[in-house]
Amino acid sequence: MTTARPERLRPAQARSAQRRELLVSTASRHIIERGFEGFSVSTLAEDVGMSVGGMYRYIKTKSDLLVMACEDIYGGALREQLAEVTTGELPLPDKLRAAIGLYLRSCLTHQDLILLTYREYRHLPRDAQLRYMDREKGIAGVFTDIIAAGIRRGIFRSGIAAALLAEDIIVLGHLPALKAWALRDEVTAQDLVHQHTELIMTRLTPAPAQGPGEIR
Repeated sequence: MTTARPERLRPAQARSAQRRELLVSTASRHIIERGFEGFSVSTLAEDVGMSVGGMYRYIKTKSDLLVMACEDIYGGALREQLAEVTTGELPLPDKLRAAIGLYLRSCLTHQDLILLTYREYRHLPRDAQLRYMDREKGIAGVFTDIIAAGIRRGIFRSGIAAALLAEDIIVLGHLPALKAWALRDEVTAQDLVHQHTELIMTRLTPAPAQGPGEIR
C-alpha cells in the first residue's frame, strides 16, 4: 500500500513540471517582447491555455514569473554536472576544459534568459537577486578552485588571479546573449565554445623555460 502512492503521483508531477516549464518559457518570451511592466498576466494565461486562477497555483505574484525564469539560467542540472566534473579523476587542465564547456553550452541554451535578466534585474525581489548572485558566485567558485589548484601545482601559469579569470569565464558565457547581433553570422556555437575555452587555457599555459643567455 505504501509503495503504490508515489507511483500514482508521478504522472501528475510530470504534468505539473511540464506546465511550469511552459509557463516559464512563455512568460520569458512575453517579458522579452514587452518588458516586465508591459506584459499582461491574463494574456500570458490565455497563451499557455490556463485560467488566471490556475496559473496562480504556480505563482503568488507577477514578479514570481521573472524569478522562475532567472533561476532557470543556472539550474540544478548545470550545478550537478559541474560537481561531477570537479569530483572526477580528470587531470586539472581537462577538468577545467570540461567545466568551461558545460558552462558555455548552458549559457548558449539560456541566452534569452540571460538577456532578460540583464534587462529586468531591477524588477527581481531582493531575495531573488541575492539567490541569483549566490548561484553565479558558486559557479565562478568552481572555476576559481580548479585554476588555483593548477597554479599551486605548477600546472598553470603563476601570477594569475584565479578569481578574476573565473569572472572572465562567467562574462564570456554571457557574451552570446549580449552580442548575438555581432556574432550570429561570424561563428558557430561549437566554434564559440572551443575558441573561448582555448582563450582561457592559453592564458594559463606556463611560459616556456628560458636557458642561460636567452633574451627575456
